Amino acid sequence: MAVLTAMAGPSLFDKQPYAERGYAAEVVAALRGARQIAVSSQCEVQVAVDPVTGYRVNQRVANCSGAFTRAVRLSDGNLLANTPPAGVTLTPAAQIVFGSNGQVVGAAPTLTVGVFTIPIDPISGYVSK
Repeated sequence: MAVLTAMAGPSLFDKQPYAERGYAAEVVAALRGARQIAVSSQCEVQVAVDPVTGYRVNQRVANCSGAFTRAVRLSDGNLLANTPPAGVTLTPAAQIVFGSNGQVVGAAPTLTVGVFTIPIDPISGYVSK
């Protein structure tokens, strides 16, 4: 009986809701981090969201001007970017820009990861989950 449980148990457990929840929490953390970087650096920060490639955070190329081509790196040197786990979708495709005051520049879409929604307040820039 123990062998049967060990073999069949993992296939009876659906990991999809946990993958969605974990990725939604990661996206919230990335958005909050992007907002904090914008405020602390006094330069706009862009979060590019794509259903296939996930999210990536960029700053303007130099001295707070130019295109958003300079990737934001974490303290460990890794990029502040990630793709969704298999079967998890992040929608809609959007370009979210946080201004130097933390506010969202332009429209602030409500993002969705599976059944989880991620609203962004356009005035304060606060990201809730």
